[in-house]
Amino acid sequence: MKINSLTINGIGGIKHLDLKFNDKLNVICGANGIGKSTILNIIADAFNAGYNSKLKRNALCNNGDYLIDIYINKECPSKKIQVSIKYFDPEKSDGFYKDLPIKDFLFFDIKRNIDYIQLSSISRDPNRYDGTMPLMATNGIPADDIKNWFINRYMFIDKNNSLTLEQVKNFRLAQKSFSVLDNTIKFNTIKANTFDIMLSTPNGDIYFEYLSSGYKSCIYIILGIIKEIEYRNSENPINVNNFDGIIAIDEIDLHLHPTWQAGLVEALKTIFPRVQFILTTHSPSILQILEKDEIIALGHDDNNDIYVKNLKLGKYGLQGWTLEEILQYVMEMPSTSSQLYLNTIKNFDKAMNDENKDEILKQYNLLKEMLHPNNPLLSLLSIQVAEWED
Repeated sequence: MKINSLTINGIGGIKHLDLKFNDKLNVICGANGIGKSTILNIIADAFNAGYNSKLKRNALCNNGDYLIDIYINKECPSKKIQVSIKYFDPEKSDGFYKDLPIKDFLFFDIKRNIDYIQLSSISRDPNRYDGTMPLMATNGIPADDIKNWFINRYMFIDKNNSLTLEQVKNFRLAQKSFSVLDNTIKFNTIKANTFDIMLSTPNGDIYFEYLSSGYKSCIYIILGIIKEIEYRNSENPINVNNFDGIIAIDEIDLHLHPTWQAGLVEALKTIFPRVQFILTTHSPSILQILEKDEIIALGHDDNNDIYVKNLKLGKYGLQGWTLEEILQYVMEMPSTSSQLYLNTIKNFDKAMNDENKDEILKQYNLLKEMLHPNNPLLSLLSIQVAEWED
């Protein structure tokens, strides 16, 4: 299953927007508040079977609607679903979603922290056919059962005929996932008396819940995908490498150090090669490593309406752009420098134009304190002020 396209009219802050998606990785980016999360919520709405819709029509529109075109399989290459939003409540035709494979859509919202959970026992796999999957389409994949799933598989991994071949392979992949972003961290064992997952680190063994928020966010996503695919395919187990559904993740860079952000995206592409990912990000570090057809950049036109920018990228996408250029021209940041720095430069230029020696030296000394020691601007400034120094 894949999403071919999405047309949005009058929902949230979006008056009109046409989006097309490729079959693999799609990363939506743009200025803060431009509607990235709204797009993911609209996609999730198509799979939530009418439960707990979060969509609101645009306050400037009489009504709103979206049209989503989904590739189900070769027999159904285009299934179009249209949903209207009126009076801030969704109105949907009965049963329009009944043929939609809801189990093949996974959504991760921004709440991805893993808190410590003390387990007193290990429970069986939950039933994902009781209406929980539509709710997850809106609310996101839960984290509270990741630990239980992992320990359950660990306990039965060496028991004959307890796990399927697919489940064994998936658990081995989950074990390796602890080292995906940091090869100095490895799965060690499960403590028998407390059911705690222990990891080996350069600083000794540690409970996996006690690692950084960024690390846990990555584990939440990777292990969350693996366990959820298993839960949803319990009757016909599959290797997660063969899962070919849709995974939407809001703010993929959340909590992550820049050196890990790009690594997580690359890991997801490698571990789940057949998945269509639809991600949002604020990170120039992620955008810098993408292929040009993986980037969906949103901007504001002269009427402040949202549209898809044509960045006029070449073969290498944004890989030759600096982080500052991406922030300015893709993320629409007005400046990548502090206001104090901008004011000081402005005051220095004015002092030079006025030939005000005292002010020139004052602003120059401020800049010397402010700039990075290796900034080439310091050399240029020193040449400019040389004639004014005694």
